[in-house]
Amino acid sequence: MSYRESILKIAPDCEPRHVEAWMRVEHPTLDHLSPARFKREVTLALDCIAEAGAGQSEALARSYGL
Repeated sequence: MSYRESILKIAPDCEPRHVEAWMRVEHPTLDHLSPARFKREVTLALDCIAEAGAGQSEALARSYGL
C-alpha cells in the first residue's frame, strides 16, 4: 500500500500529497513509522495544512516531487 493510500484511510477528505509533504519535513522516509505513529503524523500534518493553507502546502508537495 502506498503512503497516499494509507493517508486516505486515516483522513479520506484530505489531499494526500499535502499530508505526505508535511510528514516528510520531519521524516525523510516514512517506512520506519509504526501504524500508531503514522496516524499521529497524519494528524499533525493536517494541523500544518490548516495553518499554512493549500497554496503553501501545494508548494511544499511540489518541492518534494509529489
